[in-house]
Amino acid sequence: MTIHHDKLAYGKLAPTKKELSEDDVLKMLEKLNGDEEEKEKNATEKEKHEK
Repeated sequence: MTIHHDKLAYGKLAPTKKELSEDDVLKMLEKLNGDEEEKEKNATEKEKHEK
């Protein structure tokens, strides 16, 4: 069996690099910080229930 890698058959490949704006980075940081706070809150609640 022969596998042909024909770029024309599958279309142009999408770029692997995306430029991020400062706003995009700040939004990601806010989401990450929110996720960390949620994990800490859940861990604290779990400790209260175990006592």
